[in-house]
Amino acid sequence: MARILLFLLFFAFLPFAAAQDNFTGPQTALAERGLAALPADAGQFWMVYDLIPYTSLYPNLPAPEQTILGWILQDTGKDFWFKEPFGVISASREKLYVYHTAQVQQYVSNVLDRFLDAEKKKTVFHIQIFLVDTPDWRTRTAPLLRPAPVARNDISGWVLNKADVQTFQQTLSKRSDYTELNAARSDVPNAELFGWVLPASERTYVRDIQVAASSPQGYVSDIHKVDEGYRFEATPLVSTDGTKAEILFSCSSTVMEKTLSVPLKIPTSSAPRQQLNAETPQIIRSDISDRISFSLDEAFLLDLGMIPMPDEASAAQAPSLSSIVAGKPIFKNVLILIQKSDL
Repeated sequence: MARILLFLLFFAFLPFAAAQDNFTGPQTALAERGLAALPADAGQFWMVYDLIPYTSLYPNLPAPEQTILGWILQDTGKDFWFKEPFGVISASREKLYVYHTAQVQQYVSNVLDRFLDAEKKKTVFHIQIFLVDTPDWRTRTAPLLRPAPVARNDISGWVLNKADVQTFQQTLSKRSDYTELNAARSDVPNAELFGWVLPASERTYVRDIQVAASSPQGYVSDIHKVDEGYRFEATPLVSTDGTKAEILFSCSSTVMEKTLSVPLKIPTSSAPRQQLNAETPQIIRSDISDRISFSLDEAFLLDLGMIPMPDEASAAQAPSLSSIVAGKPIFKNVLILIQKSDL
C-alpha cells in the first residue's frame, strides 16, 4: 500500500464532526470507509513518542515539533512514507506518532534521543554565509581544504582543520568581491533550526490588461509580484557518541532576471488603436537540500556553487559592469562555513 495515513488529532471538534456527516465519498472511484486493522505484513507497530521535553523549551514558537518532523522527513525522504511497507508519521506539540517496522522505529528513537539530550543541547554551532563572484577563491585556499563527501553532484564539501579557519577567512576577506551575509546572526544550539533570509525589493510586473469601460483609463491592469530573495536553513544534530555532527540543510533562491513584453490591443474611446504591453517574467530559481557529516574537531565548508542572487546580495559592493547590463542575471558563489563554537 503506497499511501500515508494522516491523522488529525482533534476529532472531537464540532466542525470536523460536521464535515464527516456531510462526506458522501467518491462518485467513481471504489472505496471503503475505515480499516478493520492497519497493515502489518512487515511487522509494523505503533510507537508514540513524548515531545514535550523538547517543545516546552520553545513556548513562543507556534510549532516547534516541526523541526523534529522536518529532520526525519528530509533525512528519510518524503517519498519513503508513501512506499511499501505501509507507514504512518504524524506530530503534534505533545506527541510524535509513528507506525512502521522495528528498523524505522529504531532510527526514529535514535533521532529523538539526540534531540532531547540535555548535555548535547549545550553544543553551539557557528554558521557563516559568504559570497564571492567567482569560484577562483580556491586558488589561494586549496592547501587548507580536504575533500569531504556530499550526496549531490552539483555541490562540493571541504573539511578544514580548526587551526586553519582563521587563515582561510582572512584570505577570503581580502577579495574585493567578498561579502559575509549573516555577520549578526551566526550561532545556533544543537537540535535547533537555523534560518537566515536575504529579502529582496518587491518586483512587480503587469500580467494582463483588460478593457474596462468603468475604469477612468478605459482599462485595468493585473499587477502581480515575484518574491525574490535567498533563504538558508540548517538543523545540526550531534551524534550519539558526541564526536560528530550531522547537518540537514536546504537553501533556495529566486531572482526575476527580466520581463518579456506581450503587446495587447486595448482600444478605448479616446484611443481606439491603443496598444499596451503585458509582461511575462523570466525567473531563475535554485533549490538545494542535502545532509553533511563531519567531526566536531574540524570545520566544514559547504560550496553551493554559482547560485542566482538578488541585487541586495551585492549591496556592500560597487556594482560591476556585468551586473548592471540589462537582463544580466547575478550569480554568486555561495559558501557556508560550519563549525562547533568554542565560546
